[in-house]
Amino acid sequence: MIEKRRKFRDENDRRPGDAGISDEQLEALMARAGMPGDKFGPEPELDLQRCAPGTRLRGTVVNVRGGEIVVELAAKAHGFIPDGEFEDEPLPKAGERIEASFVRYDAARDMAILSIAQARTEVLWDELRPGIVVKGLVTGVNKGGLEISIKGVRAFMPISQIERERVEDASQYVGKTLTCEVTSFDRADRNVVVSRRVVLDREALEERGKVLAGLNEGDQFDGRIVRMNEFGAFVDIGGAEGLLHRSKIEAYYREYGREQPLKAGQRIRVQVVRVEAGRGRIGLDFPRAQAAQVNRALEGYAAGETVAGWVKRIGVEGVYVALDEGVEGFIPLCDMGGLGESVRQGSVVRGVVVRIDKEKNRIDIAPA
Repeated sequence: MIEKRRKFRDENDRRPGDAGISDEQLEALMARAGMPGDKFGPEPELDLQRCAPGTRLRGTVVNVRGGEIVVELAAKAHGFIPDGEFEDEPLPKAGERIEASFVRYDAARDMAILSIAQARTEVLWDELRPGIVVKGLVTGVNKGGLEISIKGVRAFMPISQIERERVEDASQYVGKTLTCEVTSFDRADRNVVVSRRVVLDREALEERGKVLAGLNEGDQFDGRIVRMNEFGAFVDIGGAEGLLHRSKIEAYYREYGREQPLKAGQRIRVQVVRVEAGRGRIGLDFPRAQAAQVNRALEGYAAGETVAGWVKRIGVEGVYVALDEGVEGFIPLCDMGGLGESVRQGSVVRGVVVRIDKEKNRIDIAPA
């Protein structure tokens, strides 16, 4: 009787009801709820007894109880995931869609035992590409480097790729989560090689650009010697490396009689004496050695003496002229007319010493 009555629809079937849709639209939606391919509805049929281990399935969480998450996979097929698989993650809630791998059929419960770890592992293999950045947990050490787990996928990090500097003891990284970049992988052999060093190098390059942009001659830093070579000491001053030239080191030893040689890892106080942002170079010196050199240089000048130098920069207050290493000459704005209209950065100018300011390490001069 019901089927017969539904064959003869009246006008009420086509009128929107309280939900804003007609009976015809509601029937269509109900019919679609179990259709294959609908991203919200369950699969139309699923034979759990014939499902192969490792098969990736999608379903909807219907309950979270007794240490497991119950998932509806099809109209008459359910599975469960042990909540221990979520580790530190929050457990999913009823109604959420989830993807998991089929482990085996539990005949006693007529349910599938599922695993999200296996599903995530396969998804990761699908997404792996050289150059992608991932996070991995260090699970062990071997003589060549670190063993790392990335969402269940085992990976290897060579010891030379852990830090930007040489690592002597890799065991200190066990249990830590590291951000690294995939350098190569082979899905057939389940082989993944990653590098943390390339990530650190990229971050250092970005930080170096920021430091160089805000660096000024005369700035002082408590730096760390990164390495030593025939040119001198390369010192990290907080995101950028500067060179403390060997001539500066030798001058410092002669001045203060220091006998202990500098070594990598040592912290020292340095002062910026030169910045070449375009070439990414920073020149450093010991602050005390620099001060002593500047004082000696200032003593070689006298009021009324004619001097020459090149224009370092032109500011709103006047022109700054490089006279000697660490010694600046200054021509006030009111006297700039005497330099002519062609003066610009890099121009060579001549002037007469008016005053020597030892506090500012500066000599006030007037155009000759």
